[in-house]
Amino acid sequence: MKPTHWISLVILLTAAAMLFYTLPAITGSLVLIKGAGRPIPASVQGVVDGQTLVLKLQNNDQVCLVLNGVNTPLKDQPGYRRSVLGLIDLAQGRFRGKVLVEVDAVLHSQLWVGNVRSQDRDEAGHLALIRSGYAWPDSYQHESREKMTEFAAAAREAHLEARSQARGHWSGVHIGEAPNRPAQSYIQHLLDQGHPDPACQAR
Repeated sequence: MKPTHWISLVILLTAAAMLFYTLPAITGSLVLIKGAGRPIPASVQGVVDGQTLVLKLQNNDQVCLVLNGVNTPLKDQPGYRRSVLGLIDLAQGRFRGKVLVEVDAVLHSQLWVGNVRSQDRDEAGHLALIRSGYAWPDSYQHESREKMTEFAAAAREAHLEARSQARGHWSGVHIGEAPNRPAQSYIQHLLDQGHPDPACQAR
């Protein structure tokens, strides 16, 4: 192959790689992770909204993780503040310090969709948020239909438990304060509008 052909090939491959890397940010679509490896060690650094955590990885990089399979009110919607306080409570309690991150999908390099687990792996963050009454079950973004079905059953059980025990958004049910389920999926809003927090936007 002539040198000019090699140069053209390198340029073409470089352009393709750049397009692949930036595609999620350009299209605003989730890229599902197939055959994800072992959970990633990280620590919880903060809470952005009702279902977004700021995580610090072992290499000191920070990323935003949107909890998969849950739906919480958007800012300026009824119940938003309560959901934020609920996630803060979990972040400072059962998920304080070191966690294990399971990445199911990415929107771009700064924004992941997935789940956190306590170090002993006994507690899943998305189900804990539902069971505490601070989130509703939502469609689970995953490449495995079996995992989606398993999560749907567990989320439904956690949701019923939260309602029966009058937790979180349902704490005022006994006095007639029934919460309204968010009209739009948080994940869908994320795809349509992007994340409102600068720390979670593509750079």
